[in-house]
Amino acid sequence: MRALMNLAIEPALKLFEVSTLVVITPSQQAVKRVLKVMADTPRGAIQIVRDRYPKSRSHQVLACHALAAA
Repeated sequence: MRALMNLAIEPALKLFEVSTLVVITPSQQAVKRVLKVMADTPRGAIQIVRDRYPKSRSHQVLACHALAAA
């Protein structure tokens, strides 16, 4: 599983699925993507997506999964 995370924004404590529209540069078309993001809060997950895809818009958190304790 590949998931986005940025420990400078938030610790990776939960797994979120975030839906977003990502603008593709040459044609300026928007493509809907569902991304897996590891963060602590939904707001942090959206911030990580915005940081990774600066031209993204229409963010929506679809699901949140607790990570198993080791």
